[in-house]
Formats: sequence, structure tokens, C-alpha cells
Amino acid sequence: MTKNIDSDELNLMLNVVKKYYEMGMTQEQIAKEEFISKSSVCRLIKKASANGIISFSINYPVDAVDDLENEFYRYFDIDRVVIAPTSGDDIDARMRGTCRLVASDICKMILPNDILAVSWGLTMDQLASTFATEIIINKKCDKVVMMNGSIASEVHSTKSSYIVGQFADFFSARGYLMPVPMIVDTKETADMLKADSHIKYVLEYAGASRLAVFSIGAASYESVLRKRGAYSKEDYDDVLTKGAVGDIIGRCFDINGNLVSTSIDDRIMGIDMKILKSKKIRMGIGVGSNKARAIIGALKGGMVNRLYMDSVTAKEVRRLLSVAQ
Repeated sequence: MTKNIDSDELNLMLNVVKKYYEMGMTQEQIAKEEFISKSSVCRLIKKASANGIISFSINYPVDAVDDLENEFYRYFDIDRVVIAPTSGDDIDARMRGTCRLVASDICKMILPNDILAVSWGLTMDQLASTFATEIIINKKCDKVVMMNGSIASEVHSTKSSYIVGQFADFFSARGYLMPVPMIVDTKETADMLKADSHIKYVLEYAGASRLAVFSIGAASYESVLRKRGAYSKEDYDDVLTKGAVGDIIGRCFDINGNLVSTSIDDRIMGIDMKILKSKKIRMGIGVGSNKARAIIGALKGGMVNRLYMDSVTAKEVRRLLSVAQ
């Protein structure tokens, strides 16, 4: 391995193959970034293969993701379904693979004057890290805005600052947090805070965005909403009792996509569901078989028009849909 390759050539070779195979860049794009000719890029890729630096394998059976995606179009009125071809129980690997596809699509769609509206949570944390460590396409937007309040009972809690910061850095944008709890005690408090000048403009930015990206959460006591203290036990008991299967931007809904608690919804700090549904691009991410019912509810409720998940999760959604027929 690496026969007759000096350290400088090896470093360049590793950069080239990483960009070509892992980041999906074209040979022309790589040539411009590395200040070499396109023929040199081709030569380095071939030399890397000859020296065992890269290898290829086909593992059968391969998930037929195209057929799986087409099934979702038959069930739901949705603009786009993207399924990462994954297998096994490694949820972190499935999350990383799905987030790479989300990041790639955001880069294709975002425009320089756009406001990118985001949510917080473990999935969004992974997506922010994907932009920070794996995506190098130079894209810009105007603002990155958190769509809902994020202060909870734990200090580290939601990582909302990290998420907005990573997105803002990547897109050379201005970042805006919503510096309030996700749920307050009364509707009157929520109305008062939403009218405050320090919060009102953030809500307006979030509402004005055409592109929103968010995670689809599963309703259970293992939910990040409950574990991070965004919901009190009493409030979470209430939504579960009323049939909640999932949440998006903190708002809980049932299997048919209906919000389950008006009294709690009125106390949530963030854009309301009507505003989310009015957005042209609503990118929902769901990874994990436990999220299958939440994904169905989000699709039935029209909260998502671009859905991203892994094939393991997609198969569980398909199973539940077939059982319901």
C-alpha cells in the first residue's frame, strides 16, 4: 500500500478521494479547490485505487429505496421523499447517513436572501455537525432563525445556540435564537412575551422564512422534550393521555396530524402550526422505528412536504400503513 507515494502526494490524494467519494463533489469542483488539473484529479483517484486506499464492495441484498420511496408517494400527497439506504441497529450511523442527504438538499435549494428556520433536538444537533464537518460546498443565506423557544431546566439542555451557530457559520448568515422557554405557565404570559420587542422580531423572521428544517419527534417519556425539561410531567401526561404520537417544534399531534392540546399549544413560544404549514419547503427528518407513528401523523397533518428518513424507519412506517389498510 502507498508504494512510491511521498507524504505530500498522499495528503493530496486523501483530500481528493474524500471529496470525490464521501462528499460527492465532481472532479472539476475538486480540481478548482485543490488548484490542480482535472486530469490530475482523475490520476490521483486511479492511483488511490491501485494502492488499496479505496476499495469497492456490493453487499446483497441491497435495500430497494426507490421502490420504498414510491410507496410513500402513493400513500401521501408529498413533494419529495428521501430514504437513506441503511440497515442494522446502529442508530447513529443511520442518523448520519440521513443527515448527509438533508444537508445536500438544503445546499441545492437555499438562496442568498433566504431565511432558514430551524428547530432544536438531537437530530438537529447531528445535522448541524454534518454541516460543520462533512459539507464543504460554499453556499450562503441571509439569516438562520430558531423557530421555537429552547430554554429548559438543564444548562446544556437543547444545544440551540450550537445548532444556530453552526448553521449560521456554514451559510455565512446572521443567527437568531429565541431566548425564552419553550412552554410558559399561562397563555397570558405567552402573549405578553410574543409582543415583546426582543422576541417579536425573531418570531417574524421565523414566520417569514420559506424553508424550514426540523426533526419529527416520537411522543414518549424518552422524548427529548420531557428528558430535557421543556415539558413538565403534568403537561406531558396530558398530551399522552390525549393520544399524542409525535411532536414538531414542540407541538404534539395525534396519528391523524391533529394537535392534541389547545391549552398547551397556547403556551408554546414559537411559530404556530398554521405558519409552519404555509411554508413552501418543510423538511422533516425522522430516524428510528419508534418515530414511525409520528411520521405518519406528520404526513397526514400536512406538516411535512419533504421527508427524510433511513430505510429501516421507512419499512416500519410502511408496515404500520399496511396494517391500517
